[in-house]
Amino acid sequence: MRHIRVLSVVLCISAASSLSVAQAQEKTMTFIGKRVSLRYESGLEVVADYKSPTEMAWEALTGPGKGTRGTETIYAAEVAPSVFFISWLEKDKGISVSNVLDLKNLRVTGFVTFDSPQGRQSFFDKGTVTELQR
Repeated sequence: MRHIRVLSVVLCISAASSLSVAQAQEKTMTFIGKRVSLRYESGLEVVADYKSPTEMAWEALTGPGKGTRGTETIYAAEVAPSVFFISWLEKDKGISVSNVLDLKNLRVTGFVTFDSPQGRQSFFDKGTVTELQR
């Protein structure tokens, strides 16, 4: 009888541990389905709408591309809990963008490359993330 009680306690602890892991996994934030404002230290502000794991719509609210928008095919990977590496090549302009989106700390780090009269240029920036209502 004592072995049955011990086994029962072990099974209950094991089930509780499994439940805790499952609950923690459910609380991991994701970018999919979110609409966010990305405010970079350079003054650039972009609204990004992550429609699916492979599609994002964006609009530049400030900066040299103010008023431009697009829908891009994205490539993304979770590199740490709630931290995503997201990259795309803009169809119309050949601009490449890579962002590290940290939803836990509400930070973004970006790297952009683009053509200019002086040749291929790059730009590094960082900023904040604010979730927007749909």
